[in-house]
Amino acid sequence: MSVEQVGRVLGSQHSSTSAFRVVLDDDDFLQLDDLVVVRTQVPKAGEVRTYGVVTEAEAVYEGASYESDTHRIAELGIMPAAKVRTAQVQVTRVDPEVWVSPDPGETVERAVGDERAKALYVDEMGRPLAVGIGRDELPVHVDLDFFDGRKGGHMSISGISGVATKTSFALFFLRMLSAREHTAIVGEGASNMRVLVFNVKGEDLLWLDRPNTRFDDEAREGWAALGVEPAPFPSVAFWAPPKRRSGDVIVPDTGGRLDGIEVFSWTPREFIDDDLLQFCFTDANDAKNQIPFIRERVQTQLKRFAVNVAGRPGAVVLRDPSQTPGGRWGAQEVAAGPGEPLVEDLPSLVTALAVFLEPDDGSEPDPAWTGRVMPSTVSAFMRRLHAAASRLGHLVRSGETRRLHRGGATVTVVAIQSLHEQAQRFVVGALLAETFREKEETGQRLPLSVIVLDELNKYAPREGTGPLKDMLIDIAQRGRSLGVLLVGAQQTASRVASEVLENAAIRVSGRLDAAEAERAEYGWMLPSTRARARLLKPGTMVISQPAIPVPLVVTFPFPPWATRKEEVDEAAGPDPFEGL
Repeated sequence: MSVEQVGRVLGSQHSSTSAFRVVLDDDDFLQLDDLVVVRTQVPKAGEVRTYGVVTEAEAVYEGASYESDTHRIAELGIMPAAKVRTAQVQVTRVDPEVWVSPDPGETVERAVGDERAKALYVDEMGRPLAVGIGRDELPVHVDLDFFDGRKGGHMSISGISGVATKTSFALFFLRMLSAREHTAIVGEGASNMRVLVFNVKGEDLLWLDRPNTRFDDEAREGWAALGVEPAPFPSVAFWAPPKRRSGDVIVPDTGGRLDGIEVFSWTPREFIDDDLLQFCFTDANDAKNQIPFIRERVQTQLKRFAVNVAGRPGAVVLRDPSQTPGGRWGAQEVAAGPGEPLVEDLPSLVTALAVFLEPDDGSEPDPAWTGRVMPSTVSAFMRRLHAAASRLGHLVRSGETRRLHRGGATVTVVAIQSLHEQAQRFVVGALLAETFREKEETGQRLPLSVIVLDELNKYAPREGTGPLKDMLIDIAQRGRSLGVLLVGAQQTASRVASEVLENAAIRVSGRLDAAEAERAEYGWMLPSTRARARLLKPGTMVISQPAIPVPLVVTFPFPPWATRKEEVDEAAGPDPFEGL
């Protein structure tokens, strides 16, 4: 093994078990994020190697007393002095674990080869997965055991919108996780893994299966360093809600792309059976004034009263179960009676509920549906339900089922960017509940189910309560044991529910706002790393993981898939005459 000495441990300051300084040789240098190793002969313990990462580099004229001395030394040459360059090193590892400080004057070597792997704990990682490129152009890994639920789970990504490249990093991570070259690393979790990605703004994620015309040789070298063939996602399915006011013709509510996109919606029968009414009340104000109590009461009654309508798939009418033997409708089908409200969508469901909650004759609401709460509370419940019907009513319609099917592709992109914010929360809540319920029913961690959700602070805010926030906290706390893994992204981690953040084993940050960087949620960063986080360029991230005691700064290469319609490389698409 070649040894590359770069300097010696500084002797004029104390070195410690957590940090030390290096005075550099005249003909060498150290830059931020470089890895070094120091070998110290410890009495009765033998050689102890101390590994570290450079967190700061400095230089000074030794002998200069005043600022003006700089001219006398550098320009006029009339004052003796020596230029001294030093580097601050944060200790990452001591091997063997004899916690002593490196001796002053000891040789400091650049950590390469096996020593680099030891400095980054790669030798102790059961399944090291490359997640970026270090300053030395070599891969930096995370221990996959801390993501897929074996030792920990979930990932939290923070940073300023537009320059932090949060979504880009999340997709890059998914590409590395699902890469054919990494099948052996991911192990049994690689087979049948399903990824659910919510496209919440723009239509950036609707082109993951198309090559990027801006992809160049430099980006190709980056992917080569990671050992993965650069290519768009090979297995992607796209789903979108139906466009409003499209009549009987159901088309996806997208603008830039229409081909290859499936339309999803729920029938009234599915809406009732899956308790989706709860996700119509996800605003923090909805948790006040006993509204959750009425909502739960109504959900229970809906399941009792809803009966299928013959010849109208997915449609129901609300009929008292005491009219049928046994008091349960079950799978029976009936014909809608004259004047009986037929529930074919959400607005008609609200109309049918008004019969019990807001009688036209001015009488009191049915206590079996409201639990005798104050009439004003019932009115507030109905007002919110009317608003929900207006904003997301087109997501519920009778007919053949159009439930989102995740089994057809590894990655499923759900385009909800065109929906009202309340409708977005409804879709996210409904799909998360469905995913979590499926895993709970099997009780098995495999196959893995990964969920990518941007703007997490909207769905799991720090303040307030609601069924969607409760769902995300449940996923954060119990999801890893069931193989449901959350990759959440947000501009400000300080606005996300603490229970969600605390359960994320892997934390990532792009560029941060200066005030945000000082928040306690970024306590995992070193002071020097916080300062750098305010200046990071797009494509540069700070990663913290339990396997390494200090955060690392990495870059990730430009994606080979298009991130917007203008980037689609049409020339590299499929041959339109193939098969003719």
